[in-house]
Amino acid sequence: MPISKTPLVQPFPVWSIHEDRPKVERFAPLPKPEWMKQTVLFGIPLKSNLTQQTLGDDAIQYYINEAISELEHTLDLYITPVEFHEKYDYDRHAFTWSYNYLKLNHSNVLHVTALELTFSNSAQPGFVQFPLEFIHVMPQEGVIQLVPAFGTSLSGFLLSAFSGTQFNALRAIGMTNFPGGVRVKYTCGFLEHKVPALLVDLIATMAGLKILSILGPLLFPYNSTSVSTDGVSQSNSTLGPAFFRQRIEELERIKQTQMDAAKGYYQRRFLVDFF
Repeated sequence: MPISKTPLVQPFPVWSIHEDRPKVERFAPLPKPEWMKQTVLFGIPLKSNLTQQTLGDDAIQYYINEAISELEHTLDLYITPVEFHEKYDYDRHAFTWSYNYLKLNHSNVLHVTALELTFSNSAQPGFVQFPLEFIHVMPQEGVIQLVPAFGTSLSGFLLSAFSGTQFNALRAIGMTNFPGGVRVKYTCGFLEHKVPALLVDLIATMAGLKILSILGPLLFPYNSTSVSTDGVSQSNSTLGPAFFRQRIEELERIKQTQMDAAKGYYQRRFLVDFF
C-alpha cells in the first residue's frame, strides 16, 4: 500500500531513532508567563511606580509570542509544524543527471506529502505524481531527490517515475525547462513536546529582553526619592534604571551565545544554494 508521507525525520538530534534511558531532557515546553516569572524575570517587580499597574500574564504571553515570531523570521526555523506547497521550475538536466535535486525554500523538514509534475498553471493535481517511496529527504539542508526504492531497477525507476503523457511529450520535443512544473508539499518545524531546550531558552531570553527594555523605565523611573518636612529632609537612592541596564546586558550576552549555537546546529550561519 502506498505511503501517505515520507518517514518522519527527527530534527534534533537529527536522524535519531532511539534514546537510551536514563536520558537527558533535551526538550522543554514553550515558555509560559508563570515560568517566565520564576526564571528570566525572577526578582523583577512587575509593577509600575507611576500608575501602580501590574504587568499581567496576558501581556507577558504577548511578548513570548513576539519572541517566537522574531526567532522564526530571523532563522527561518519554525517552532510548530507548518505545511508548505511550493512550485519549482522543471529542469530536464536536474531530472536526468541529479535525480531531481530540489533545494526547498525551507529546511528543518519533517516529512514530504506530495511531489508532482504539471505543465499548466492550474490548481489541478499534477499529471505525474511520484511515489513517496522514491523521495529521499535531507532535512537540515532542505533538499529532496528522487531515488529508486528497494526492489526497483534503475531502468524500471526511470520508467515508473517519468511516466505521463505530457511529460513524455515535452521530452520528445526537447523542451529543457518549464516554469513551475514541479510542485512539492512538505512540512517543517518541531512536533509538540519536541522543541529543543536551547530554542525554548532562547525564546524566553528574547521575551525577557523585550519586557525589560520596554517596561524598565516605567517600573523604576527614579534613581532616588526624598521627603522633606519643616526643614528636615530624608533621601533614599536606588539602582533604578541601572539595575535594568545590567540585567539587559547580561541577557544580551546570553542571547548571542544561544543564537550562535542555534545558527550553527541548524545551518543558518551562511546562505548556501545549489547552482
